Amino acid sequence: MISPEKATETPSNAQTSSEMYRLFVGIQLPPDIQRELEKWKGSLQKVLPFQKWTHPQDVHVTLSFLGDASAETANALAIELRQLAAATLPLTLHAEGLGVFGPPAAPSILWAGVAGDLDALAALQREVAGACARHGFPAEARAYRPHLTLARRYRTAAGPFSRAALAVGAPSGGWPVWRVEDIVLYRSHLGRQPAYEPLGVFPFREK
Repeated sequence: MISPEKATETPSNAQTSSEMYRLFVGIQLPPDIQRELEKWKGSLQKVLPFQKWTHPQDVHVTLSFLGDASAETANALAIELRQLAAATLPLTLHAEGLGVFGPPAAPSILWAGVAGDLDALAALQREVAGACARHGFPAEARAYRPHLTLARRYRTAAGPFSRAALAVGAPSGGWPVWRVEDIVLYRSHLGRQPAYEPLGVFPFREK
């Protein structure tokens, strides 16, 4: 399988394995943005009692969730993702606002919204979903909603959730902005922090 050390090399040379991987394709955040969001999350934890907060290296924008796949399938998909990325121009995104998924009184997910070059992001997501479908991973039926998952499982012992708690405002330096210059094929690991391992990083072309 593609190793993180050789993530930007051609994956066809990687060893194959019968082991199964739980995969998704996403956009990673640069280290400085990870640090900014981590400081902001520290203040959020005081007013938003969720049980599990996302490791800073795991915060990302999902493009396509794949599920279980063999190493051989992952390698084949990686070749197409590399070609797709090489034809894609960089774009700019930024975090903006807070929201939740799940039951109103006890949400399952706390997220930060994503803004910026959303038309380009939507086009990229369609291209990635198409590539994944060609390798046996059907696209999700629900509409694409880009976001950054910050925490999971609201603590019901704190009382019913109030949406008013989401109006905490932006980080002290404003909403973090970053330039997207690649896409990543990730492997998920249960019970590990960070939980997401980059198997392949595929750079965009420059203008």
